[in-house]
Amino acid sequence: MIVAEYRVGGYMVRLVKHGDGVFRYEARLLVDEELVNLVKSRLRDILLHIRRGVPVTDVASMILGIPRESSPQVEYVLKMILGYRVLQVLLDDPYVEDISITGPGTIWVRHRLASIDPRVDFIETNLRVESIRELVELQQLIALKCNTYISASRPIVDAQLPIEDGGHRVHLVSPIVAYQHPEIVVRKRPGKPPSIDELVKEKALPLAVAEYFKLLINKRMSLIIAGPPGSGKTTLLRSILYSYIPLEWKVVIIEDTGEIDPPPGSAWARYTTVETGSVRVDLFTLAKAALRSSATRVIVIGETRGSEAQVLVQAMLSGMSGLTTFHGGTPREVVTRLISHPISLTPSQVGMFTAVAFMGFSDNPRRILTRVVELTYDPGRDSVEYSDIWVRERDGLDITLEEILKRSRRIGGAL
Repeated sequence: MIVAEYRVGGYMVRLVKHGDGVFRYEARLLVDEELVNLVKSRLRDILLHIRRGVPVTDVASMILGIPRESSPQVEYVLKMILGYRVLQVLLDDPYVEDISITGPGTIWVRHRLASIDPRVDFIETNLRVESIRELVELQQLIALKCNTYISASRPIVDAQLPIEDGGHRVHLVSPIVAYQHPEIVVRKRPGKPPSIDELVKEKALPLAVAEYFKLLINKRMSLIIAGPPGSGKTTLLRSILYSYIPLEWKVVIIEDTGEIDPPPGSAWARYTTVETGSVRVDLFTLAKAALRSSATRVIVIGETRGSEAQVLVQAMLSGMSGLTTFHGGTPREVVTRLISHPISLTPSQVGMFTAVAFMGFSDNPRRILTRVVELTYDPGRDSVEYSDIWVRERDGLDITLEEILKRSRRIGGAL
């Protein structure tokens, strides 16, 4: 059964669902193979004329001897050859969310339309990388476009594609580390996130919880958004920022790769990590720099994994709000990770975070808020306690803000 059929550049794409429920992504190149080979054979002359300002329509006619109306096909062939080759159609496809290659063979993708089925994760495509050599060359190409490199001395690379190519996050693993199975993973940068009102309308979270998050921001309290990979943590974080934080507030956003864009005309700033040869600027360094800036309202760390949490705590001690995402499925797991190496916060420091919001998966919508807990520090036991203020399975979506505040020990008493 054909679930969807649409055009992406020079390809016709089909999303097919077989009788056993298995999805398959099929991309068929609409450009004649002879034209592809012709462009490759005359590539040097074509580029020379384009650099001189000759329009592609004229290049197609003058050098390739083909009709001017075929110039869009020539343009896409050039885009593939000079761009990301077999990955180009997947990068251009707005429905593809993630791309995964593990060793020679099939390329796998996460597709937004297939992901409606909660049993579906990655699906197979008809696109392939035929050899380790081809895969390694593709790794080198991607690294070069990211202004970095992958080598024996640097076998694992995390980087970001240029903004003009989508700004997507890429993860490369050399065959030196993954013998016979070098890896390329592309996590495509999401477009404009839904507003909080849209998430409420989609039943991803209740209105009362959204209002609770707004109170947290206005009172300069702090929130951790936790959950498994792909559960919508960053989407919720971006939605909260864009919905509730005024443009005139000085906000500093700290990320490994830029996913949270400061709105045009805002006073927000964004720092991203950099690694070039022996020079490395990590999240900890960026967080310290944020404290030295004129930020007085909010510090955002895209994902907390290490010592940058210490700086986030210092920001909260100075009266700033802190927002971050975190990998963890339960309150106890989150607390345990925060007090363990390499983060190594003390229980009293963990208690400075006001609340933890947990994301998870469902049938419809696929990504949902499942639970919100508040953290409190018990000095007598030197431990962090937590209490549920909203649980989806228990409270549903019709809970009121008043009910939540009656359960809140952090905000309820501060009103």
